[in-house]
Amino acid sequence: MKLSLSKTAYALIIIVLGVLVLKQGGFLFIPLAFAFIGVSFYLKPVQWLESKGFNSFWSIFTPLVTGSIIIFFAGYFMVSQIVGVAKSMDSDVNIENASGKIAEFFNDKVPDGMMSVDKEEVSESMKNMLGNLGMPLIGGTFKATGWVVSNGTLALVFTFLILLYRKGIADIVTHLGNKANAKEHTELLLRLTKTGQQYMSGLGLLIVILTTLYTIAFYAFGLKYSLVFAFVAATLAIIPYIGTTLGASLPVIYAYITYDNHYIALGLIGCIILIQSLEGNFLTPKIVGGSMKLNPLASLMALVIGNYIWGLAGMILFLPLAAMARIVIKEIEPLKPLAELSGEKITNTD
Repeated sequence: MKLSLSKTAYALIIIVLGVLVLKQGGFLFIPLAFAFIGVSFYLKPVQWLESKGFNSFWSIFTPLVTGSIIIFFAGYFMVSQIVGVAKSMDSDVNIENASGKIAEFFNDKVPDGMMSVDKEEVSESMKNMLGNLGMPLIGGTFKATGWVVSNGTLALVFTFLILLYRKGIADIVTHLGNKANAKEHTELLLRLTKTGQQYMSGLGLLIVILTTLYTIAFYAFGLKYSLVFAFVAATLAIIPYIGTTLGASLPVIYAYITYDNHYIALGLIGCIILIQSLEGNFLTPKIVGGSMKLNPLASLMALVIGNYIWGLAGMILFLPLAAMARIVIKEIEPLKPLAELSGEKITNTD
């Protein structure tokens, strides 16, 4: 196969410029990407209201406002609970017990005469660390809340406008290039919309199920703020490989440094492993996995690239966007091998 250096150079330049544009234009592209996925989620309710005789404005406005109100109150409750966890650091955390365990473990592992760790010094260090953790955690929560509100509002406006002008936008897209391909373009748009709908509805259902399971498990072991820890763990689970571990570690650490009985932390670990096994082997493949059609390698690359370009928002957005991009490139003949390479049906060859 003859390799064209000029075409390769052009392709690399386009890729680099594309990454730079996405990274520097995150203030615009992040809410626009959320809006693009949100359109696929709200499309069915909007179409149903329009079929009942409502005009376009109210058919779009009603589900958007309803969804925003639900998200607002859920977010307000979770922020208040996170602030409560941060404020309880000083009063609830059993510093002496945790520091004693740490000092005992270290002294047992280090040979006598080389070095010893004083329990009081460890206790004082942990108090300083946790004492300095509360306000930054509260401040970080409010900062993140402000970012979500500002970008969420912009995404809501984009969603409303795209839904309002969706017929004109679809008509322009379907007639791009050769008019004979208009039908194929229409079918492509329908597949993209269906992928977004399946992903968003499946993701919401997955978060509800995981929150319920985690809440029951945490409450059974008497963990304070069971619901907030369960919701955080379930929400972080939407970030594959990384989120599940991070979300599950928070309640375990809190239980270990809060309660004298460390069997509570061990019990939580056992329950979390069981729930994560259920989530990884059954829930995610059945509920969300069918809409993604990406193999683990492609999913991991989407996470890494998304994190580099847009941070946490990129890790959330790039999975469904990669699944949608795969649908598009599958229709482009020179890029079909790339679509197959990222698909879930890729096989090993001898």
